[in-house]
Amino acid sequence: MASTVGRIVVRTAGGSEEYALASPSVVIGRSTASDIVVADPRASRVHARLDSGKGGCTLVDLGSANGTRVNGTRVERATLADGDTIGIGDAELRYEAGPPPTGPPAPDITRIETAADLDATIAGATLTIRLNRTETPRLAVQLRDAAWEVPLGRDPVTIGRDPSCDVVLDDPQVSRRHARIERRGDVLVLRDAGSRNGTWVASHRIAEVVLRPGTTAGIGGARLVFKPGFAPDDLTLVERPGGSGPAGRPRRPVVFVPGLMGSELWRGSERIWPNTHVLLADPEILRVPGRETLRPGAVVGEVVVVPNLVKVQAYRRMGDYLVDGLGYERGRDLLEFGYDWRQDVRDSARLLARAIDGWRADGPVTIVAHSLGCLVSRWYVERLGGRSRVDRLVLMGGPHRGTPGALAGLVLGPRILPFGLMGDRLRALAATFPSSYQILPTYPCVVEGGGRHVDVLADDAWPDGPQRSLVRAAREFAAQLGAASSVPATSIFGYGGRTVVAMRGTRDERSGWSRLEAVAGPDGDGSVPVASAILAESDIHPVRQEHGALFVDGDVKMRLKLELTGEGPGDAGSGRALAAGGAAR
Repeated sequence: MASTVGRIVVRTAGGSEEYALASPSVVIGRSTASDIVVADPRASRVHARLDSGKGGCTLVDLGSANGTRVNGTRVERATLADGDTIGIGDAELRYEAGPPPTGPPAPDITRIETAADLDATIAGATLTIRLNRTETPRLAVQLRDAAWEVPLGRDPVTIGRDPSCDVVLDDPQVSRRHARIERRGDVLVLRDAGSRNGTWVASHRIAEVVLRPGTTAGIGGARLVFKPGFAPDDLTLVERPGGSGPAGRPRRPVVFVPGLMGSELWRGSERIWPNTHVLLADPEILRVPGRETLRPGAVVGEVVVVPNLVKVQAYRRMGDYLVDGLGYERGRDLLEFGYDWRQDVRDSARLLARAIDGWRADGPVTIVAHSLGCLVSRWYVERLGGRSRVDRLVLMGGPHRGTPGALAGLVLGPRILPFGLMGDRLRALAATFPSSYQILPTYPCVVEGGGRHVDVLADDAWPDGPQRSLVRAAREFAAQLGAASSVPATSIFGYGGRTVVAMRGTRDERSGWSRLEAVAGPDGDGSVPVASAILAESDIHPVRQEHGALFVDGDVKMRLKLELTGEGPGDAGSGRALAAGGAAR
């Protein structure tokens, strides 16, 4: 695990972005392929670079047109000190030395007693984005609920159950020395080492295979994904006539579906969401059913931070990357679907079906979705005939099996969780959203005294009266949606962030739970556990990133480039087998 030597903090309208510097070289610029994107017209596309090492952090101007400032003075190169301010156009970025402070375990439970507390909490809230090393090839490993990465250099990498292996897989199906990765000229080759149960790629047992971007191998109960090394420039395409990808192959038309609180909501000509003043002055306007009808608008173009509910980067940045980096054109081959994220997922899916039916895109569609949007997209495909229009799903941070942290926002009653008066008011508001119940775990996630495990979708004792019908509807939704996809899918998920993986409850038989506390672990993205974010039978792509920043992560952008330009695992990522070692499994 790479350590961080510092942080870059950028203040935005919705809250602060905090970039953890885990990579030795970080590019700042206007280009959406930059590690830190500065959306200022006076910023050059590739403006400056941060070089980090044992000696600290050095800022280097990359020949920008309008220059780079440190504490107001224009510089070409400068060693940064804690608290220094970097100026690029009108944007200001603050450097903070050292690793980020260790915060309390998830969930993000903030006590808010008054509207003033809420205002101050939002003003000081931070969305953390981890800038990981991507310049060298890596092997991402997923085994049960855990994921990690191993750098691939010149030396062979051994894989097996033996503790002396470079990649240790604690699984009885794995041989002590099962496989190895070795370099042959310019390529890396995965070779089985005579294992008992074999090494599998694309459902075939192999003797060895050349690793290509996205190649996924199965060893026992583990899956290993090859990631190539790349620089920021590799995330973009040279523009080709006719909107083509590599080798003249057309880009796949894309529909992007954001997650919870990721679409604007309007009352006539007034934008109700995102608007923190609404939360302060009149949160009841968002209640469902509400006193007024709100209509969805565009995907949100700013950072959204609502304490105890959501922290997410500006969803518009996903589309900006597709346009700027891959040459997409909004409306022609890119559709950004805004919807009312409060309502039943099934209603949103019907609107998605209508939007796609009315869209004149050439060829089958790829849906790229985040968080709650993954469930909207899957319902459209599985229940509304979407499989006839959709050839692939790319699902980022999807709560496919639900997320235990969602329960904290739905269990009402004093003293159950320490949210405070205003926090309880927001929690009661979220408890009116049908969608809030559709991300509850589909498995027993609450442990009560005596070790009793409670399935919150099947237990009718905990919800208040009006909530019971919403829980029943969510139970029906989960059963009908199923656990797999009928079209090829890729599950992109975060790991390494403290995430609620269960809840402990104290039951009052007369009035339900009298107390809940979170059980947190490192196996997730801060919101969704690893096990929940992996859709059954899908390809996988683990990344060390927070939930709300998955779609702006450089590693994820590279995977999207491979998926959307015809070079993803569905085309070439399974690799080239040099010698077959068995029949299809």
